[in-house]
Amino acid sequence: VGVSSAAGKAYEITYVRLKFHTSRPESFAIYKRSRAGGPWEPYQFYSASCGKTYGRPEGHYLRPGQDERVAFCTSEFSDISPLSGGNVAFSTLEGRPSAYNFEESPALQEWVTSTELLISLDRLNTFGDDIFKDPKVLQSYYYAVSDFSVGGRCKCNGHASECGPDAEGRLVCRCQHNTTGADCERCLPFFQDRPWARGTAEAANECLPCNCSGHSEQCVFDQQLFRSTGHGGRCLHCRDHTAGPHCQLCQENFYRWKPWMPCQPCDCHPAGSLRLQCDDSGTCSCKATVTGWKCDRCLPRFHSLSEGGCRPCTCHPAGSLGACDPRSGRCPCKENVEGSQCDRWNPGTFNLQPHNPAGCSSCCYGHSQGVCSRCPVPGHHILSDFCLGADGWRAGSAGEPERPARWSPRGLLLNPEAEEELTAPEKFLGDQRFSYGQPLTLTFRVPPGGSPLPVQLRLEGAGLALTLPYSRLSGPQDAAQPREVQLEFQLQETSEDADPPLPAFHFQRLLANLTALRVRTRPSPSGQVLLREVRLLSAQRGLSPPASWVETCSCPQGYVGQFCEACAPGYKRETPRGGPYANCVPCTCNQHGTCDPNTGICQCGHHTEGPSCERCLPGFYGNPFAGRADDCQPCPCPGQSSCTTIPESREVVCTHCPAGQKGRRCETCDDGFFGDPLGLSGDPQPCRRCQCSGNVDPNAVGNCDPLSGHCLRCLFNTTGARCERCQDGFYGSALAPRPVDKCVSCSCNPGGSVSARRPCDPVSGQCACLPHVTGRDCGRCSPGFYDLQPGRGCRSCTCHLLGSQENQCHPETGQCPCRPGVEGQACDRCQLGFFGFSIKGCRACRCSPLGSASPQCHENSTCVCRPGFVGYKCDRCQENFFLTADRARCQECPSCYTLVKAEVS
Repeated sequence: VGVSSAAGKAYEITYVRLKFHTSRPESFAIYKRSRAGGPWEPYQFYSASCGKTYGRPEGHYLRPGQDERVAFCTSEFSDISPLSGGNVAFSTLEGRPSAYNFEESPALQEWVTSTELLISLDRLNTFGDDIFKDPKVLQSYYYAVSDFSVGGRCKCNGHASECGPDAEGRLVCRCQHNTTGADCERCLPFFQDRPWARGTAEAANECLPCNCSGHSEQCVFDQQLFRSTGHGGRCLHCRDHTAGPHCQLCQENFYRWKPWMPCQPCDCHPAGSLRLQCDDSGTCSCKATVTGWKCDRCLPRFHSLSEGGCRPCTCHPAGSLGACDPRSGRCPCKENVEGSQCDRWNPGTFNLQPHNPAGCSSCCYGHSQGVCSRCPVPGHHILSDFCLGADGWRAGSAGEPERPARWSPRGLLLNPEAEEELTAPEKFLGDQRFSYGQPLTLTFRVPPGGSPLPVQLRLEGAGLALTLPYSRLSGPQDAAQPREVQLEFQLQETSEDADPPLPAFHFQRLLANLTALRVRTRPSPSGQVLLREVRLLSAQRGLSPPASWVETCSCPQGYVGQFCEACAPGYKRETPRGGPYANCVPCTCNQHGTCDPNTGICQCGHHTEGPSCERCLPGFYGNPFAGRADDCQPCPCPGQSSCTTIPESREVVCTHCPAGQKGRRCETCDDGFFGDPLGLSGDPQPCRRCQCSGNVDPNAVGNCDPLSGHCLRCLFNTTGARCERCQDGFYGSALAPRPVDKCVSCSCNPGGSVSARRPCDPVSGQCACLPHVTGRDCGRCSPGFYDLQPGRGCRSCTCHLLGSQENQCHPETGQCPCRPGVEGQACDRCQLGFFGFSIKGCRACRCSPLGSASPQCHENSTCVCRPGFVGYKCDRCQENFFLTADRARCQECPSCYTLVKAEVS
């Protein structure tokens, strides 16, 4: 018989207590399950016959170090007595050596762990009745457990203080210390930095978070990493191209400058870099011939990046501008050089030289047929070595005339204290085109400790001048001894410091007629400097080796000269005055003359003109392109003025008629003119300008009749054959110079004028007025009249002779101007409060406003008084009356005053 108890989760059991209602069994056992669904493991055996029943010895003693997870067997609770109420108590730690060090004994912690208990009741105590095997007797025996209690606590491994149901109702620990699981048996997913450990009274052993540098939220515990570093959290799925146990590194082939910066791809060029991983600055390790931050381009003078690196450039040093293209390997050629390696000159050029920025010099001014070749003209030197004298060199200073240069057997003596200019003799001048691009070398003797003088070379000729600095200096470097120094000047426009810079054509033009060659020197603080030699490389005809810089030209048609520098007769420059580099093209004079070879302007005949004789002279017409002498015929126009031919009809039309005439043959007068120049309507009349007194629009068409000259479009309200007078209903001066002063509308007042249809005076503009109406436009009444009415005129004012100031009234209301104190439209009565109507007006009554009954007085100026008031002006109280306190009236005195008055009387 078995009795089981399921806890629903793992518990740490401290004791199990049983109380039997009957006698205790002779043999029984306690089993446990350490995990749900696990096997039953023996916990404790009770039997009077341990060895026979359970195969275990009775009693057991464990020594330290032995496995403590062993179930003991004892006969302590197998006796038949007591017959009822016998207890069995089982302590899980009793007899276990590590019981007092439980927190440090994983074996005991596992031993006390149980999810389910089973009480196996194996044999009853029967007082020996089992020997007789009486069924009825044996059926009277049974097992009866009255109490079954278990002592323990939720197994939370020291990481929780309580248990409770989860969302699904299962009993679980309320985990702390970043642990999780039903028994807090493991760390939370991101708290794997050290191995999980049971919490003890001395240490919580909480789980620590992984350090993933903010680039991951997932990690696992790595025991090897923990042993080597003390941190076992290995991060998973690092973001932002990071890697490493803590996402603290960049992924392979990524980098970052600072730890807090994001990882960037190295982007090392797969062909140019030794490896795809870069350093912390993003710089890749390049192959020997590769450069660049990412090893993505070739070193200077290398090209075509590939798996093997870059290949060296093979550019010709004289013909290329520098290193080749790093991608294609093509060399950047100078202007007159071609070929992938810049080793061939362009057609029309020759003499590839390193110092020539164009590479090759243009030959034959660009007019040679095909490729030009070197001319068999030998090179030679124009030399002054000053062995026998100054050789014609002259010297001069500022403000002084030229003189022969100072000579000594060692050379020309230069002024050490002032600027000096040496002028070359005739043999260095003239046509020096064979010296183009060649060096002029000056050799100086410099004293010990001295340095070469600041020397400049000045060239003049063909109206041009420029100054060249030396391009190269050579000689011994030991300044402690006297030495000879050579300064070389390159006679070419490519000198970077030429002042002013000249194009090749102008430089050659200067050398073609070199009129002066001067050497300018400055003072020498180190002592006497001598000019030992002047050497100019040139060429001349002879049997010596040919000069490579002089070409042989084969001129095409239209060119002549040694270098094809001139146009042949009948040819001209395609660009006028373009010089020898411009193309020569045939003259285009249309068989009417010859052209100038430089300007191309034709010297025309046969009544033609123009740069190509392409048009007839004024006064002639025709087609000069036909190339015949009679191409241009006289125009049939007045005064033989110019004309043209209409292409469709071939009709001749005059194009420059005399002033005032128009028409295909100038047969009619132009707009603004009148007459009959050819007499088509009678006797011929010259065209004269229309005379409209300035009263027409000069930009309008048809202002006057073209035959009679009668003006048709008079402006400014004028009329007449010459617009010389004002229209009806207008007045003024039609001949006034300003439009505002010309004819203006009469604008007669319809109420004051006799008739709106009757015009005003054309000069003064005065309208015809009704009786007693005046004004230029009859717009107001005459003095002494008013009330202007249409068809009637104005009425008389009828102002009173005495009361009005004059016999004139308001022109609209008829109100007369009254004298002082007078009123009425005709000023025929005194105003209220006035009296004495006369020629002076009316006088004021001046009645007291307090005492008078009315402001009006009698004709004798006396006023009408209120009761209690007396006086001419009612300005005092009568006897036995007094003025009240409010000064509003006169009140009679009391009756006693009347008695007194009577008594006095």
